Amino acid sequence: MKTDREFEQELMASGMVHFRMLPDDRDSLDRFFAEKDVKDSAPLWDGREASAFVLTGNGSAVLSKDTEGAVLLSAPARMEHWPEGCPEDGDYCNFGALNASLIPSRSDWRAYNRIVFEVYPRTKGMHSPMLSLQLYNDGEVKIPDRYMREGFHTVYLRNGRWNTVIWEFPSLPRDLVTGFTFQVNSYGKELSMEDVISVEIRNIRLEAVEQVSHTLGWETDPGLVVCPTNGYAAEGKKTAVTSEEADIFTVVRADSDETVFSGKTEIVVNEKGTFTVCDLSVLCESGTYRIKCGNAESPVFTISGDPWYRALWKAVNYLYSERCGCPIGRGHGTCHTDILAKHAGKTIVYNGGWHDAGDVSQQTLQTGEVASALLKAAEAVRGKHTALYARIMEEAAWGIDFVLKTRFGDGFRATSAGICRWTDGFIGTFDDCAARVHDHSFENYLLAGVEAEAATGFRTMDPELSDKCIAAAIEDFAHAEKAFAERGPELPSFYEHTYNSSISLYHAVAARTAARLYEQTGDGEYEQAVARHLAEVMNCQETGGTGGCPVRGFFYRDDTKKTIVHFNHQARYECFTECFTEALRVLPDHAENARWRQALALYGEYLKCMSGYSAPYGMQPAGIHKTDEYLDSAVFELLHLLTAYEDEKENYKEQLENAAKLTPEYVVRMFPVWFSFRGNAAVHLSEGLSAANIGACLCDEQLTEIGREQLYFLFGRNPFGQSLMYGEGSRFPALYGALNGEMTGAVPVGMETRGNEDVPYWPVENNATYKEVWTSSVGKVLTLIAALSK
Repeated sequence: MKTDREFEQELMASGMVHFRMLPDDRDSLDRFFAEKDVKDSAPLWDGREASAFVLTGNGSAVLSKDTEGAVLLSAPARMEHWPEGCPEDGDYCNFGALNASLIPSRSDWRAYNRIVFEVYPRTKGMHSPMLSLQLYNDGEVKIPDRYMREGFHTVYLRNGRWNTVIWEFPSLPRDLVTGFTFQVNSYGKELSMEDVISVEIRNIRLEAVEQVSHTLGWETDPGLVVCPTNGYAAEGKKTAVTSEEADIFTVVRADSDETVFSGKTEIVVNEKGTFTVCDLSVLCESGTYRIKCGNAESPVFTISGDPWYRALWKAVNYLYSERCGCPIGRGHGTCHTDILAKHAGKTIVYNGGWHDAGDVSQQTLQTGEVASALLKAAEAVRGKHTALYARIMEEAAWGIDFVLKTRFGDGFRATSAGICRWTDGFIGTFDDCAARVHDHSFENYLLAGVEAEAATGFRTMDPELSDKCIAAAIEDFAHAEKAFAERGPELPSFYEHTYNSSISLYHAVAARTAARLYEQTGDGEYEQAVARHLAEVMNCQETGGTGGCPVRGFFYRDDTKKTIVHFNHQARYECFTECFTEALRVLPDHAENARWRQALALYGEYLKCMSGYSAPYGMQPAGIHKTDEYLDSAVFELLHLLTAYEDEKENYKEQLENAAKLTPEYVVRMFPVWFSFRGNAAVHLSEGLSAANIGACLCDEQLTEIGREQLYFLFGRNPFGQSLMYGEGSRFPALYGALNGEMTGAVPVGMETRGNEDVPYWPVENNATYKEVWTSSVGKVLTLIAALSK
């Protein structure tokens, strides 16, 4: 772990994050893999004949002239046509790939648990060289799986040097391996790149190591105590978990091994297994420590009154790295100047804001929500960390600029574009992309709220921008009210992260925005809108007894109270709390004040009830489900992308059967019901944010603690002992950054489950969706840290 001085020097070297912070892999999971003892090895290629590689796609494989025993793979960075099978408009298309495959004779690889090789990227001007790997198995379990997730792994490389790649795959079936492929992807050229992508590969071998990290289940690795690897807040509950049996644990100083605290462990036995819990809550002294428990030990961690200071800087670094449309220091150049949005005879270039994820697609709403998260984080550090506050506000201004830029002024706005390539930047060539444009009420409701929030945030720093934001917010809210009254909810493209929005969510977002507009204007019309929309939200809340439900406080999709609100990818549970907390903040004397507080208290009651299922890790469960909801094909189509109801109906049923039973009609899932799109970071962080919001509003420490627990889980107090923020804490895994590579501060879509199970699955494989970096996840981290600061 870096010292405070080393971290501040790193910040200065990046120009206070005006160049990408260089990844530090000293505490990474990859470094941990490299230090393991190898007990057996077998070569996969003898380095003599390039013809051993079977090629498909565009490119070549020849023996290297520079390195003995190496193969040189070369592929064009881009083509002048789309690959076969792509849509004519190139929506979500790249330029193909070179696949170079070794074809073993139906081999059994179970004696080995990893592949190791060395690779030398030789592509001038490429900031983040990548190489994709694919394993094919035709045994009892087929790889790839039906969703094309399993068996794929992506590695990021340093250009112009040899890199040692280690792919551990303990959880992958490999009883009948039929192929192993190196894939060089043609994602186009960033501004500084040459035309051809080339990599040399040598010393390809299988290896067996004695101990591999587990990837499935709730137990911890042998010898490991799991804790938030970047540290605990000085206040509140502080626990660590291990599967090691011991009666006593000690906390020692990291630098001297001096014991500062000893305590009795607690044994927790539940449906997840048997765990030893170390409670060090009484230790509040700032410092750097380790926990020892029997033969197990934790990574180094801190206790601090400001435990997430570095994480905030790193989150800003990640967002800066994801900027679209401007040069990024040590990253890509100006990009996507040929993505066009057209409406009513007008055309705008649809670049700016932040790329949605690793794939450089773009969604206006996503940028708006991230800008909102930054504004909240800035307010949390204002007066405490001057440089951090200014840098967060600068990044927020970049996002707000995009929100304003994409408005056409008549209710229509550019909303998204499906991009997974570097385009050539010339308007009029074949790789141009058309952005989607519409005037749906949900986007206008939500983005009007972001604009109103920005008006407050920039009032003193940039009053001119503040004035523009409030004017835009007033206009956009009016368009939303009119469209919603006339047309009700509308479906956008299913690629947009608003596709699953319920009527109750529409009203929650509308009420939140109306409250912010009332704060800005004092106009009684907005006060009336707050009360009207909140009445509709409360009509959708379970207050007790509906259909024999044993739990109350959660929300349904509409006032028929038939379908419970669930999220399984993008999540907006916090909207159901922020609509009330904002109303209570700006209308403290309103006649409905008591009912609004009661609605919050009921939802808090529900969150507390669900948290009872979270021991010993604290990850908030996905929530309550009806056992017959799998019969609802209409809602299925809204919640589950890239899959079909009839194909998944029985899988849905099985996932509900594998959940914790409440009654014959209701169950609790730890993880969402899901199929192709998996990863729960946004889900449990959104629930934690809801708890923190209510905790702050109602002064409920138990709810505040639930919020804190979600950050602890994310940063390493999870079954795998890994920090899910790249470059923060320790034992952080490689993440799928796609075109942008490794970005310090990135957070992925999140942990998944295997098949229809309801236990955590976190394979080493670096692939979408679960390990794909996502601005939404980072936005949730920022907002939750801000909420806990209250």
